[in-house]
This record gives sequence, C-alpha cells and structure tokens, in this order.
Amino acid sequence: MRRRQRGIALITAVLVVALAAIAAAAILTSANLAIHRTQNLQESELGWWYVDGVESWVKTILQRDTEINKYDALSDIWAMPAALPVDEGGLRGVIIDLQGRYNVNNLGLSNATAAGSGGTTATVAGYPSEKAFFSRLYALATGGDAYQGEALADAIRDYVDADSEPTGSGGAEDADYLGMDPPRRVPNRPLQSVSELLGVRGMTPEIYGKLAPYLSALPKLTPLNVNTAAPLLLQALTPQPGTELEQFVTERLKQPVESISDFNKRVQLGAGAVPSSMLSYKSDYFQLQVEAYIGSGRLELYSFLYRAGSAAPVVYGRSTFTE
Repeated sequence: MRRRQRGIALITAVLVVALAAIAAAAILTSANLAIHRTQNLQESELGWWYVDGVESWVKTILQRDTEINKYDALSDIWAMPAALPVDEGGLRGVIIDLQGRYNVNNLGLSNATAAGSGGTTATVAGYPSEKAFFSRLYALATGGDAYQGEALADAIRDYVDADSEPTGSGGAEDADYLGMDPPRRVPNRPLQSVSELLGVRGMTPEIYGKLAPYLSALPKLTPLNVNTAAPLLLQALTPQPGTELEQFVTERLKQPVESISDFNKRVQLGAGAVPSSMLSYKSDYFQLQVEAYIGSGRLELYSFLYRAGSAAPVVYGRSTFTE
C-alpha cells in the first residue's frame, strides 16, 4: 500500500514539475515575443520619425532650388540619390521629377489649359497631339504597333474624361465595362495613380509593366520637362528622332535648356512632332521615395509633392507601399 502511495506521489511530483516547466516555457516565449514586438514598434516609430524628417528636408531643398535655378534638370541637387547612416541603420532616397514622365491624364484633360511652371497656365495641344505622342511611346516601350497605342489612348481618354461618349474606334464607356467580368463602371475622372491603368480596357499587366516607368498621373494638364525626361520619351516627341536628340541627351546634364525656344534651337524635331506647348524646362510635381532600415525593420515612404513657383512645396499624398 505504501509503495503504491509512493508511486502515486512520485508521478504527481513529475507531473507538477512538467507543468511548471511548460508554464515557464510559455512565460518565457510570451516575454520573448513581447520584447521583439516592443522592439519592432520602437524601430517602426523611429523609422517614421526619420522619413518624416527627410520629407521636411526635401521640401526645403526643392524650395531652395527655385532660388538657384530657373529650370529643373538632372544636374540639380534634388536629383541626386542620397544615402545617410543613422543610429542602428540608415536612410536612402531619391526625388523623381513627375513631369519628366508623361502625364496620362493629359489624354482626358486636353483641349484646355495646362498647369505651367511656377503656377502659371498655358494653352496646350489638343487630344490628337497627345494621342500621337502616346502611340509612339507605346510602340517604343512595348515593341507593339502604334495603332494599338492609338486604341489604348482612346480607351484611357474615355476612362479619364468627364463625358460618356466613346472616343474613336478604341474608346470604351460604361456599356463596354458593364459587360466585363466582373462588371464595373468608368470613373470619368483623372487617375490618382498610374496603377489605375490596369482597369482600362486593353491594358494588360505585361503592357503596364513596360509603360509604367514612363508615366505619371497628375491632377492637372502638365507639359513634359525635356531636361529630365527619359531618352525614350524624347524619342517619342517626333516620328523621326535624329542624332540631335541623342546629342541633347548627352549634353543636357551639363547644359540644360532654360527655355523651350532654346530647346527648339538645339533640337529640330521635324514634321509631325509634338507642339512646343507640350514641352517644358521646369517642373512643379515631384515624388520622394525614401527607405529607412532600422535594426531588422524596413519602412518605405512615397511622398507626392507640389511646388508652385517659389512657394514652399506641399504634400499632396503619401503611401507606404506603392507609387
């Protein structure tokens, strides 16, 4: 009887020890998770303070640039990628001239006035000129046919413009989109992000991937800055790009143009080229892309900035996951 009681006592003691060990392991695991969670929150908060500081610094740089230059070019201080070591990590970022890309909203907002440099306005070319430029860009970027680019331009125009009348042979309004799976309606407003183009009829992920690096979605009609535009965009300015364009791309880093008349003297675009009203040498819209890596954490910020003349730039929008 005593042996049986001793056996039960021994088993009970083993169970108590086992339960105590399990409880201790659970407590340690919970404490370890809490420590890591707290560390992640601290790193994230620190990262936010850093990127917010970078954004404020960038606004100062952009405003100071208007006091130094009458133009915006790739040789400006804001155009230089930067990296900065900080406690427990570092920062790296770049400022992109959004007027160095083609504003797809121009397709739906043409035949009006454009937002000129410094808050001024300027008459812009009509839709035929915008469409011709986009179709050439489409052909150069995707290797496709310019006629396919024209059809896509019509579809984008109908996606953006305020009316419900299909444009050309490639246009599409509500009647076309309601028959898709899933059915949807046309926004009939300017795009707020280039990624919205994925909803346009005829746009595929493959085409989008090739076009997106050359596009922006700005709230007003904007001309293309020839000082900062990618070489492919400059080639799309005319049906027959020549050696003068190649020479300009090489020289503009050291000799940016300070007026469109200066550009026209240096580059003869020839017949069928875009009108001068679609071009600029200065920009108002920029995007800050900054990454903070603190400890084991990463934080990215995409900040959309608008600078009107010599006024302090303002933040139009922010995102932590996409342009």
